[in-house]
Amino acid sequence: MCINLSCMIFTPHCTSLCLRTSPEFGSMRTYSLCFVLVYMCLILSSAPDRANNWTDVVIAQEGRPVTLPCSDGPATVAEQVTWMMMRPEEKHWTLLLSVNSSRRPVDRLLSSTHGRTFEIFEDVSLQFIATATDGGRYSCLMQQRGRKLKEKIILLALLKLTLAPAPPIPLGSTVRLTAQVSPYYAVAGGMWLSPAGVPLLTVVPAQGTLLTKLPRVNRGDNGLYICSIHVQGQSSKPEYKHTLNVTVNDSTGSKASLSNLPVTLPCPPVSGDYVQLYWWKPNLYMSNPEPELVFQFDRWRNHMKQNRSNFQLLGPSSVEAKGNFSFLLRPKLGDAGRYQCEVFLDSAVFGQSTTLTVLHVSNKTSSSTLDLICKYAERSQVKRAKWTHVERPDVQLPMKAMLGMLTVSVSLPVTPETAGQYICTLLLENSQTLNYTYTVTLPPPERPCCVSQRPTSTTTDSTGFLLTPAEGSSVPQPSALLPSLSLLLFLMPVIAVAVGVLLWRRGRCSLRRNVDVEHTLSHYSGEVENIYENPEDLRQSPLHGVYMDLKPTGETDVYRELDRYDPCCD
Repeated sequence: MCINLSCMIFTPHCTSLCLRTSPEFGSMRTYSLCFVLVYMCLILSSAPDRANNWTDVVIAQEGRPVTLPCSDGPATVAEQVTWMMMRPEEKHWTLLLSVNSSRRPVDRLLSSTHGRTFEIFEDVSLQFIATATDGGRYSCLMQQRGRKLKEKIILLALLKLTLAPAPPIPLGSTVRLTAQVSPYYAVAGGMWLSPAGVPLLTVVPAQGTLLTKLPRVNRGDNGLYICSIHVQGQSSKPEYKHTLNVTVNDSTGSKASLSNLPVTLPCPPVSGDYVQLYWWKPNLYMSNPEPELVFQFDRWRNHMKQNRSNFQLLGPSSVEAKGNFSFLLRPKLGDAGRYQCEVFLDSAVFGQSTTLTVLHVSNKTSSSTLDLICKYAERSQVKRAKWTHVERPDVQLPMKAMLGMLTVSVSLPVTPETAGQYICTLLLENSQTLNYTYTVTLPPPERPCCVSQRPTSTTTDSTGFLLTPAEGSSVPQPSALLPSLSLLLFLMPVIAVAVGVLLWRRGRCSLRRNVDVEHTLSHYSGEVENIYENPEDLRQSPLHGVYMDLKPTGETDVYRELDRYDPCCD
């Protein structure tokens, strides 16, 4: 027996066919064959939408206006135009609107049905705002004098594009692009394309769903991604393309700091439950995607773990405290790079990245030159680096450039032309600048003989800053007071001795003129002893200090003997 399966598929009464096959077969075979035939008929009859009984397919996005044409070519003149709809789960047509063009011309008519507003134009096309429940088949029936002139059935499939996480997309996160088409049997296939038109790996996790992922996105992933969908069955437009805009958060913090100066690394403005900080090494994070977890803090357990000691957590340190997290860092040159702070709140994760550039200046002295070395790390932010002389900005400085380092050489000894302030400037990609000033001073002049060797200014060894009095003050300098005080202490006993000798010579005593005059100057008390005491008593008294004998060598210059102790004034 031969059974026409094609007829069985579209025959509504499958059971009658099964009964007519029973005489030539055994009962078991007959029942098995009938069961298969009935099952196939039930499946196919329960899904009339899958029989491709439409003449056109339109794919539109939810929330956007959609137009359903009633005619593919020039508008057909009809007396009566009727639009009807049948949703996928429905079995009967629902009237949307009916227009009689013989009574009035169709220009732009509005109709409201079940809270929905429809517009019909001169070419009797239907336009409305698509919602999630508007998918299904639409029938445009044109009649002339009560007879069917033309009927067009359009399958409207609704497309929903989803981007996760929602914009702004954090740098380094994984982006999921999803396209969902309803009803699903309107789609024959599809894929996602990059902004450059390159096909991306696309999977179908469910019927009518197209999914692709972009792991660890950066600013280079920005652009319009294309979802290309091929429709099922006959259609005036076999392929539909819809775009989804991906914008990676460009508000990534871009900071620059001098070495060892405090800088703040912000976190998302969320009072979260848990915070962690990742660090990418400078100049390498684009080629080395694996970061280092440098800090973790559990606010509920009050547990903190950090791998580096130069970080300080700012923000809520307990469950009761409120505020946002941030980190305080005093960076060294090697602490530059990209930092990403992630804050966890319940099941959500919030992230914020900061790229940090660090500038460090040092010097190196040789026998002939003074080298000023300007080093900087995280070169991705640096547009240009340069050394300039503040007093002579137009002079071309002798420089040596290496990757991440710029050196300027100053010839020794320093001259008035080479002395002054030198500035190392970093021009960043965001048009900001970072400066470090280094001052080169002239050497002190050589001091002549017989000039006090005491310093003329006071400095601190730790900072090297010159301590100067405030403006308008009259505080005397120690370097000026000490020589004057020494001279005064030296002249006082000399003058006293000279006066004593003069009085003694004119006294009433009958001592002879050639008697040696001796007197004593105490070293400890600083006072002049009584020169009228008996010289014999002075000779017999024990010596308790350092004494100096002064003997006259002439009438005019009694103290010439003292000059021989100064070697500079011979």
